[in-house]
Amino acid sequence: MARAGVTYFDIVEAAKAVKALGEEPTVDRVRSHLGTGSKSTIAPLLKRWRSEIANDTDVSGLPRDLVEALKGLHQRIQGQADQRVEEVQQEFSAQEESIAAQLSEVQEKNSKQAASVCELERKLAIAETEKRQLKRALDDTQKAVEKSEFQREEALGRIQEQKESIEEMRLENRDIREHFEHFQQRTASDRQHERDQFRSANEQLKGQVAILTEQLALTERKLSEQELLNKHGQALVAEVNREKHDLCEQIGASQAEVEVLRRQAEDQGKLDIARATEITSLQNQLAQLQSDYSALAKEAQLQYQSMEKLEIDLTLSKDRIEQLADENRILLQEKAMIQGQFTQLENSLKIQK
Repeated sequence: MARAGVTYFDIVEAAKAVKALGEEPTVDRVRSHLGTGSKSTIAPLLKRWRSEIANDTDVSGLPRDLVEALKGLHQRIQGQADQRVEEVQQEFSAQEESIAAQLSEVQEKNSKQAASVCELERKLAIAETEKRQLKRALDDTQKAVEKSEFQREEALGRIQEQKESIEEMRLENRDIREHFEHFQQRTASDRQHERDQFRSANEQLKGQVAILTEQLALTERKLSEQELLNKHGQALVAEVNREKHDLCEQIGASQAEVEVLRRQAEDQGKLDIARATEITSLQNQLAQLQSDYSALAKEAQLQYQSMEKLEIDLTLSKDRIEQLADENRILLQEKAMIQGQFTQLENSLKIQK
């Protein structure tokens, strides 16, 4: 459909102006001179103008068959040239649109890949931060484990001291028992000796009543002293029993303290096991983060390689565009040569006329 303002008269005037410049009027040149109009509108009008010029040409003196052949050759050459130029331009436009679409797609991919690279770098930075935090946590945990080990060693030392103290108490208790048994044996021996003496004195002093009475009184005094000794021995035994009870209480308290220390050691051991498990978990997390970091680095490398490939494809596309432009220029030159040859043929015809 013709644009508003483009008429056959405009095409004729433009073609004459191009002709006056010494150039062959073509669709592109006429369109460039007018500054408007579509090729599909200009082409048939320009063809009509050429046909009218050909009909108005004076062909007197030339064979009609030659003139018709030249006209047919000119129209065929002009039509083929216009068709070829139109095809090349359409092909060039299609390729230009395709390349523009590819370029837009490549730019979009580049943008996405750049965003992906930024995201990977952000994840990498987060992974580095988490790695440092885990390392600090691991150091703190190791310090806590060392402190726990020190406390456990101190607890073991205290347990060993309590054991040694209990052993010393046991030895003291054994010595007290041995002294008490020795005291009982000595007391029994003294009683037996006194009984023997009493029997001997009773047999010897049967005839001596006064002496016997005196000895009896002496014996009673001795018995009183012995009773005092027995009471003193019983008091000593009671005191020994009290000391034994106190020692038992001390031993019980020491055993309770030992039990508490043993439980503390067990709890500390459980805590050490839990902390060792936590350290193992942290080490596994650290290894996982390092593995994720390696995967992210590989993915980033693949993204960079893909970007380089896309840049190469973009360069090849630009080269292809330049090649098509060169081919278009060559076709235009060929068309100009054909038109020049046709002009020379027309001039030779005019000269023959």
